[in-house]
Amino acid sequence: MSSSPVPPNEPNRADWLMWAAVAFVGGSAPAAINVAIAGAPPLIIAGLRLWLAAFLLVMFTLGTGRPLLPLRTKSDWVAWGYAAAAGASGYALPFTLFPLAQQEISSIMAGIFMSFLPVVTVLAAAAFASEPLTKRSLLGVFVGSLGVLILIGPAALAGAEGTLYGQGLLFLAILGYATTGIVMRRAPEVPVRSFTTAMMITAAIMTTPPLFFADWSAMTREGWAAIAYLGLGPTGLIAVCVVTVVRRAGASFLSTSAYVAPVVSVFLGVIVFSESFEPNQAIGLLTIFLGITLTRGVFVRLQKEILPRIIVTAFPSKKTRSPEE
Repeated sequence: MSSSPVPPNEPNRADWLMWAAVAFVGGSAPAAINVAIAGAPPLIIAGLRLWLAAFLLVMFTLGTGRPLLPLRTKSDWVAWGYAAAAGASGYALPFTLFPLAQQEISSIMAGIFMSFLPVVTVLAAAAFASEPLTKRSLLGVFVGSLGVLILIGPAALAGAEGTLYGQGLLFLAILGYATTGIVMRRAPEVPVRSFTTAMMITAAIMTTPPLFFADWSAMTREGWAAIAYLGLGPTGLIAVCVVTVVRRAGASFLSTSAYVAPVVSVFLGVIVFSESFEPNQAIGLLTIFLGITLTRGVFVRLQKEILPRIIVTAFPSKKTRSPEE
């Protein structure tokens, strides 16, 4: 068993770039799933996208000089155990549940559920992964979630329909995502690419049995294309970013990327489809950004580091007093 994880590092520039990749590419997954379920059975979607991602990661890991995780010593088996647990909770389970749930609920309801993923993740990471829980970070994730609801708008919220069964599936999927961050943080120190590949291979194996009983005759060209995109983009490429950022900067930090998906949808609607920009959307966007800045302590850094530097630069003869003085 691994030791308790050390507190996460402050995110650096690379972490923020990967955060953005998860937000933008990963945020496109719900739309791709909607296309996929129109031309493929849900269980085929889950299995094929994971096998595509596993194949991509094996090629990527070996091609960049990293070996696959071995299975020789007890520590190797422990590492594979953590990889399997992360693959089950973060990939096999939610990837199976989301297509099933999206047959029962509206996309608006799915967005509402996903907006509370950071709240669940922050609480779970504080309890089980040694990630500090501050009043500011907790307030930040609640403010961000409120921003998503404002962004969606009261009129759209009235159309947030879904069965209790579909909502239950979504809730289980979100719990799986939150659990995955904890598993990754507590996993043994092994190369990120090797761990990610092992995680994806085990997840793909878990979703294989249903493929033998699925209705392959229902597959369409659009379904194949959507599954290919899901496997290579939001699943395969983004998995490396997810594991890297969670291991280094923490699950709480990465979870706030869930707020960006609705932001992207709004901007695409305005820029590409010439949709109107409503007042509630502007308020929602500002509230989301406020929530993200609160969780990352931007205001504290502004007070302690940035403002004093600005004052010293503008008035070099003045002595700036430290906020702690």
